[in-house]
Amino acid sequence: MRHCPTEAYTYLEAREPGLYQTLIRTTIAAGGIIHSAPDCFCLAIPAPDDPRTVVILFQCSELPALWRLAKMYRHRFDKVRFRRDFKNRYPERTVHIVRFMRKRKLAALAAKKS
Repeated sequence: MRHCPTEAYTYLEAREPGLYQTLIRTTIAAGGIIHSAPDCFCLAIPAPDDPRTVVILFQCSELPALWRLAKMYRHRFDKVRFRRDFKNRYPERTVHIVRFMRKRKLAALAAKKS
């Protein structure tokens, strides 16, 4: 069984020693979200330019866990800003949380049909 907090720690510390602790401290200082569960580890902060946008600093999870997390915070934030892949330096994207949640519904419908 997957354990995302351990995976996150291992990955971040391999990139740069102390990075795991640095990101957690940054998240706490910004009044952000630290979500740590076996299926999802996520660090996110309010965007400096828009407090209704949440910026994902780091996440390790499968999509269903992210959808549950988005559902929990959809009343606090309107948009989510993220980078698709931390290590490949893809450009940042900003998506409305409602649109992100809609993808969850489409995935559930596709799963029922198969």
